[in-house]
Parts: sequence; structure tokens; C-alpha cells
Amino acid sequence: MDIDIVLILWFVGSYILGSISLGDIVAGFRGVDIRSLGTGNPGAANIYREIGPAYGVAVFFLDLAKGLIVTIPIYLLGSTWMAVFGMLGVIGGHILPAPWRSSVGTGMALAMGTTLGLLPLGVLIVAFPTVAIMKFSKNPGYTGAFFFISSSAVGWLIHQNLVASIAVLLAAIAILVKSLIQYREF
Repeated sequence: MDIDIVLILWFVGSYILGSISLGDIVAGFRGVDIRSLGTGNPGAANIYREIGPAYGVAVFFLDLAKGLIVTIPIYLLGSTWMAVFGMLGVIGGHILPAPWRSSVGTGMALAMGTTLGLLPLGVLIVAFPTVAIMKFSKNPGYTGAFFFISSSAVGWLIHQNLVASIAVLLAAIAILVKSLIQYREF
């Protein structure tokens, strides 16, 4: 099969996976319309605050897994570009899901998963400080900024993969812009 077709199929499959709102599904198990509560965002932070910690943590790890699924298998096979295509597709589907026309969320946990797939050792090194920052600051925005900048820098030092490091920073910018637009701070 031609590599261009494989890249296109990987992107489309990743886009479709990204457009599935796991936050809405988890909230639905509780019989809650999460879009009518709190920030209206079906992401981990809003679900954590409005439905409960166990549900918010579940959504965080499910979204993290979505990002990991489309990047790490391909990255481990040696194709950074294909992993980046997967990242672009899954984040694009998460932020702009065409079939459902309703945003799935800001995509921070999802982008963290793609970062883990692209720069695994970098993420493992910054994981503990990231959790500590979240615990003390209670601010997902600051925590996310620290995570993306530090994992990109540490990941670059360890993996020496400029494409993956730049892709992570571009994903972080997309998440920041989406968040600013969603919360009308832009």
C-alpha cells in the first residue's frame, strides 16, 4: 500500500477517534448533561468539579489514552511523521468534530497523551513535577503550560527529535487558542 494512502487513512482514523466525546459518554453514565453544568466543557476538569473526582480522573485517562493510541505505536515503529499525522488528526477531531458539530473539549489531556506517544521518556521525567504543580496550584492551565514546555524541552534533550518536539509545542498552542476562544478570553 502506498505510504500516502496510509498517512491519509491514519489521519482520518485519528480524526474520527478524536471526535468522540468521552466526557459526554462518561457523564451520560451518570445521567448528567455536562454541557449544561459549570463551564459546559465535557473535559476532565469540568467533570471533576461537577460530577465527581472519580469521573473527572476517568475522563482524563481516557482522553490521555486516545492521544497515546494514535501516536505511540507508530512512533515505536520508527515513523515520527506518521505519529505527528495521528496527533494532528486526533487533536483536530477533538477541537473541531465535523460529524457532531460540537466541540469535544479543549483537548489538554488528549494532547498530553500525544506528547507521551511522541516523547515518552521526556514525559516520564516531567510527570512527577507536573502532578506536584497540579496538586499545589489547582490550575490546569498553568499545569498544562509547564507540562508541554518542559516535556518538549526534556524530550528534545533525550530523544533528539526536533519534529516531535515542535509538534508538541504546536499542539500546546492549538490547545491554548482553543481554550481562550472557548472561555471567551481571546
